[in-house]
Amino acid sequence: MYPVRISHQSTTAKKAEYYMSKFIKTMLLIGTLVLVAGCASERTVLQTPSESTLIEHESEDYSSQILNRNSNSSANSITIGDTLSYRTALAKTLLDNPALQSYAWQVRVKEAERIQAALLPNPELEAEMENFGGTGPFEGYDSRETTIRLSQQVLLGADRMKRNRLAGLTTELASWDYETQRLNTLTGLTQAYTSALEAQLQWEQQKELLDVARQFYESVSAQVEAGKVSKLEQTKAQVELSRARIDLENRRNARQSAFTTLASFWGSDQVSFTSLKGELNMPDSIPNYQSMAEFIERNPDVARWTTEIQQREASLSFERSKAIPDIKLSGGYRWMEDIGAEAAIVGVSIPLPFFDRNQGNVKAARYELNRAETLRESARIEVQKALQNSFNKLQAALYEVRQLQSEVLPGAKTAYEAAQSGYRQGKFDFLEVLDAQRTLFSSRTRYVQALAELNRAIANVERLIGTPLNEISTN
Repeated sequence: MYPVRISHQSTTAKKAEYYMSKFIKTMLLIGTLVLVAGCASERTVLQTPSESTLIEHESEDYSSQILNRNSNSSANSITIGDTLSYRTALAKTLLDNPALQSYAWQVRVKEAERIQAALLPNPELEAEMENFGGTGPFEGYDSRETTIRLSQQVLLGADRMKRNRLAGLTTELASWDYETQRLNTLTGLTQAYTSALEAQLQWEQQKELLDVARQFYESVSAQVEAGKVSKLEQTKAQVELSRARIDLENRRNARQSAFTTLASFWGSDQVSFTSLKGELNMPDSIPNYQSMAEFIERNPDVARWTTEIQQREASLSFERSKAIPDIKLSGGYRWMEDIGAEAAIVGVSIPLPFFDRNQGNVKAARYELNRAETLRESARIEVQKALQNSFNKLQAALYEVRQLQSEVLPGAKTAYEAAQSGYRQGKFDFLEVLDAQRTLFSSRTRYVQALAELNRAIANVERLIGTPLNEISTN
């Protein structure tokens, strides 16, 4: 009798081990499939910032490079020579500007967060053993019960889809932030290049003035030696020459400071170039204000609010979906050692939304949506006001440039030439020649300043409408 019972117990134990092994393998297979499905749901969606039409032909090749350069250590670098052009400065800034790079990384951050938002919740594997190591009938391991359970949270209310949409719109907002910073950087660079070019022209003009002062001093000195004029006029000419040298040094320092400011746009504290290429030009025509105002919607400060409101709407939808509780399904296997039996177990867990139905967050999301509507209108009004002010400055600078070009400069040049000729003939004294000389060169200085102001005003207007003025004129 005893050998038969031992054989029966051995057969039962082997059978239990067989089913246990089979179940564990099945559970591991199911768990592996769930994990593979979760990994397969991870999608890398890279969205580059939207392109602006402002200086699009210059910058479109570089705005994508700055997003990818840090993942490629062999990214092409731009070398700056002795003479710097605007195009080279633009490309160098788009690739190396530290602030622009930080916004590019922010886009990457939001893209990574979008990937995370699209993932499924992880399943949970639970194993437990009970009714062992106690007293009485639970002494030892003969009465133990072993349970293995696999559970999975099931998202209801389209949580995952709405969370993914919200993350996608947040990524688009990061792209708009990048676009805004890109246009701010390009506008700042354009104005800095204009100021540096202005400083270079003023320095070159001052060198010309120094040559004129030196020639005039030599002419007065020759007349003093010939006894035609007094020694006092030679002294005055010497003072004017020394003043021209001082002004030239000041212009040189101003030019170097402007070059340093320009180099800072690509993160350099050293100026590797010695001159700039280009001229300060005056546009053939300027569109009227009404024509410019039609392009305000291209300004990223205004255009971004369409995405902003969509993002607030998605946030409201997501908060509403969180009011629907998610359930948790579970299934598993239990082995009861004392009776040599096994059983399947299933379960479901459902939160009861008696108190917390996420009503506070839903209300807050609705208020944020209302707030976004008012902020969009406020942004449009602010841009319109800034455009009107910038347009007025543009008109004033254009009028000044035209007046200086057509009347002031020709008159000052004629007066200076007449004063020089009259001085040689003894018709005018030294002070009259000096006054005509100062009037001519101060007019030239003012003309360069007015041209620079005009070009800076154009850059500011183009930033506000997100469009080059020549496109508006052509259309």
